[in-house]
Amino acid sequence: MLFEPPIDLLVEKLGCRYAVAVVVGARAKDLENKIPTLLNGSANLAIDYAANEVARGEVVGVQSK
Repeated sequence: MLFEPPIDLLVEKLGCRYAVAVVVGARAKDLENKIPTLLNGSANLAIDYAANEVARGEVVGVQSK
């Protein structure tokens, strides 16, 4: 379960919980595929790492018009 960063902060950054799930999930999958040595095979660590990137503003979602 994700406790840090708080979900409210991620929702504030991306706009809604659905966007948080999609962006964090996609980034975590990208990390698992591109940088497996960083994660040491842990899927939970990938999600935590991706969520922290979103919280820091390093990863953003794209909004359609």
